Amino acid sequence: MYKLICLLVVGLFAGALCTPSTYDTEHKWITGNLSYPLTSSVIVGGFDPYGYYTYIGRVTYGNNILPARVVAETGLAYFNTDKVSYKLVAYQLLTTQPTLDYEWVRSFDGNYEKGAVSVGTTHWNERVFICRAKADGGLLIGTLFLSLKNCIIKSEDLPLRQFDKYEILVAKPKTN
Repeated sequence: MYKLICLLVVGLFAGALCTPSTYDTEHKWITGNLSYPLTSSVIVGGFDPYGYYTYIGRVTYGNNILPARVVAETGLAYFNTDKVSYKLVAYQLLTTQPTLDYEWVRSFDGNYEKGAVSVGTTHWNERVFICRAKADGGLLIGTLFLSLKNCIIKSEDLPLRQFDKYEILVAKPKTN
């Protein structure tokens, strides 16, 4: 009986550690790529150094779900981990909802802001949030891991930037 209980406890512990990343289901995300028309309900997140508007997106990279800055004209989603950056053509876009208002709130040092929008979780089951900061001539969307306490922004032609002061996207119930 003791062996069975130990085996069960070890199995539960291993199962918890092997939890795959999960998507945020609180907000409405739609599939996007260059062949889909851009709807009016997608949310602008900033602009890149080349003058393109960037939209709030998310991508799956390995076992992580990460925020992305999507340039609709090129059909590319730029995203980064805490060390490297990539681009993909498969992504999802955040859209407005009739019951929520989205706004950017100033934050710092990994503080959790009430209503912060999470894109999902990492492979180690940490929630990942959407942040942005002014960098290299643009207002760029980045990745916020609360444990690292920085908004991390990187793209292929820009150096890795870590901001301890940034804006975080929050969702608030609409008031009439």
